[in-house]
Amino acid sequence: MPITCLLFSIFCVTGLTSCSNSPAAAATVWLCRPGLAHDPCTASLETTVVNGTGSKRVADYEPASHPAIDCFYVYPLISLQTTPNATLRIDPQETAIAELEASPFSRVCRVFAPMYQQVTLSSVSSQQAQQVAYDSVLAAWRDYLAHYNDGRGVVLIGHSEGADELDQLISGQIDNDASVRRLLVSAILTGANLTVGANGTGPFSKISACRSASQTGCVVAYNAFFQPPPSDALFGRPDPTVLNGIAQQEVCTNPAALAGGTGTLVSAYRVQLPTQEVAGSTTDGILEYYPAVSTPWIQFDDQYSASCVKSDGANVLIVTQIHDGSLLTAVPDSAWGLHVDDPNLALGNLVDLVRSEAAAYISAHRPTA
Repeated sequence: MPITCLLFSIFCVTGLTSCSNSPAAAATVWLCRPGLAHDPCTASLETTVVNGTGSKRVADYEPASHPAIDCFYVYPLISLQTTPNATLRIDPQETAIAELEASPFSRVCRVFAPMYQQVTLSSVSSQQAQQVAYDSVLAAWRDYLAHYNDGRGVVLIGHSEGADELDQLISGQIDNDASVRRLLVSAILTGANLTVGANGTGPFSKISACRSASQTGCVVAYNAFFQPPPSDALFGRPDPTVLNGIAQQEVCTNPAALAGGTGTLVSAYRVQLPTQEVAGSTTDGILEYYPAVSTPWIQFDDQYSASCVKSDGANVLIVTQIHDGSLLTAVPDSAWGLHVDDPNLALGNLVDLVRSEAAAYISAHRPTA
């Protein structure tokens, strides 16, 4: 299955609102949730760590025993079903992507990941199908708040279509609701086209981009490329370029250097998956060549560096090879850049960031005597 099809989430519908006459929501089917018998978000985290010289060590990372915060993860477009919207059936693709993108966050949070009626390849341009997908995510979010949150801080995590759904969720349900906004530790929205918002730091009116590891209630968003995006790039440039007379600019927050400048990425990939037909896997991503390892995960501590770069109307995360890691090539072509690998290129940085933000959030919300 061509990766171009698997990731056709460029048809983002940011700004649509939930249909008032939608049918009653189905009960949430949880892909990941504390207490599930077979939870891919708590899969083994045993990792072979490779440094710049090629030396290896094994790190047996473990899920946190009593994490203080939650994570709410929405996966990208990966379903191979052929109906306009996917059913809530858990297929190998959903299990694999949860292991690949979400399971490492179990080191710092309880991970909740709902199945949702995502848009499938047969209807990527259908606004009706897009609305069904968002309504499905919204119903799961409301279920989570009503039955599982219990006032805990929460990190929203999404990639590609998942990030687009969470963009809508934040805009419609969180940004202007102080009681819910108080719960937001941060949002990690990779591979979505988010622009600077009314507050000048974007992308929402009250929720701005994260600029330090101790800042909470903020957003990390970026689109990764290994060279300045071509004129036909699908990500990194605002559309429209001008809105209400104001020039728009994409949000880019470097997870390795939130305050700006260049930082070293900690890249992590799960190499043992139930199927490789998912974005960012060893067959549908840049990780084509890697050292032989026996562990489910491989981590590269200093293979790549990154910085946010503005070029020809784009604002993107430029990733540069430091050592002899996998060659940085666009998948499936230059218009996509490193989109399929957005989360995993910086997965170690993102987990560390959530750990720091969680500590800051708990400190700020600790009851005073």
